[in-house]
Amino acid sequence: MNKRNWISAVGALLLGTLVLLAGCSGEKEAKEEASKDAGVVKQASDKVAGKAMEYINKPLDKAKESQAAQNVQTQKMEDMLEESGE
Repeated sequence: MNKRNWISAVGALLLGTLVLLAGCSGEKEAKEEASKDAGVVKQASDKVAGKAMEYINKPLDKAKESQAAQNVQTQKMEDMLEESGE
């Protein structure tokens, strides 16, 4: 009986070791999958942020162009007034 108990103990130890190793590898895979999901979320977030920046900057750029054109026109009018006043 002593030999039988010894074999059972070694078998239980091996089984326990295998279960622990299997659990650890599953945890690693879960972390890798979570990391991939985080990467996908970051990419989607960056894409949305880029579109939002474009949506905001487009009217601002048009306003800057309009202001520049208005400044040129104002300068032309001032130059014309100076020439006519001389």
